[in-house]
Order: sequence, then C-alpha cells, then structure tokens
Amino acid sequence: MIGLLMLLALGLYLAISAGVVMWTVRWAKRNGRGVWRWGIAAGFLMYLLVFWDHIPTLLLHKYYCATKAGFWVYKTPEQWKAENPGVAETLTWRDSLSRYDQTGVTRGYKLNERFVWIDQVEHASILPVRLTQEAIVDIKTNETMVKRTIVGSGYGVFPVGGDDWKVLKFWVKSDSCVPYQREFSNFRNKFHQLGREVK
Repeated sequence: MIGLLMLLALGLYLAISAGVVMWTVRWAKRNGRGVWRWGIAAGFLMYLLVFWDHIPTLLLHKYYCATKAGFWVYKTPEQWKAENPGVAETLTWRDSLSRYDQTGVTRGYKLNERFVWIDQVEHASILPVRLTQEAIVDIKTNETMVKRTIVGSGYGVFPVGGDDWKVLKFWVKSDSCVPYQREFSNFRNKFHQLGREVK
C-alpha cells in the first residue's frame, strides 16, 4: 500500500514538473526568451523542490567515508593487563550483556566490571549524514581502548518525531562505511571475556 502511494506521489510530482516546464517553455517562446535556458531552469527548480538534499548528501557521505571513517587501537587487552596486573582475574562476564546508560551515549552495553561498549551518534549537518563513534572504554579511567567511526546516511525506515515525509526520501540513503568490522568485533570479544564467565 505504501509502495503504491509512493508511486502515485512520484507520478503526480513528475506530471506537475512536466507541466511547469512546458508552461515555462511556451512563456519563453511568446516573450522571445531563451527557450532552452528557461526550460532547463524550470526543470532544475522542480528537481530542487524535492531532491535538494540528494547530491549534497551523497557528496558529504563520500567525503566523510574518505576522511572520518576508520579504526584505531589505543591499547590491546594484553597491554591493559600488563598495566593492571592481577585485575583481569577479578573480572566476570556473561554472554548476555546488560545495558549501560550514560549521558551522551546513544547505546551502551556493559562487557564486564571494567569495560563498556558504547555508540555515540553525531549528526554532522542538516543533511541526513551521521557519524557513529563505536568504542570500548575502561569505565574506571574513562580511557578508550579501541574505537572506530562509521559513516551512514539516510533516514530510518520509520518516521522519527512525526516527520512522515522523511520515509519517502529513499534517494539520500547510501551504503554505510563500516571499517574493520571483524577486527573491532574481535577486540570487543577479547575485552568482554577478560576474567571468568559466570552463568
């Protein structure tokens, strides 16, 4: 049903756009103006009414993927254990992770008594491009062990805050830049499983 409504809305938009361009071309002919120039300007204006954020979002997404996406290891589990002798043996962990809530943290999970896995989402501009900082942090010292930055663009599947029109803007969605997914998961598991497992 939603797909049919989207097709109808797109058809209506294209019909109105074609009508505006044809009317502009006729007006330009009658008034001795450049037909091509006025027709292209009218078509571009109709394009911008709906798709104004398409090209800027794609460009910003590509730029952030090239300059901000990445993976950083500040301290390995082995280095942390060497700096904190005997502490790892006192830690406990479970397969199921409990939530970790903190100001500024979009999503967080407690790995064990010392480490949390957190996401902090930052919206870079008015365009639907977001940077997600994913990190493993020692909550006692607030020191980041491992971090990666993911770049994503587009709106969610469901409307956020009542902005139903955003669901229709599928053209601003690009594949996320998710660097070193396996490596980050390996480090997360190693920090998670320091100490002994409890049921």
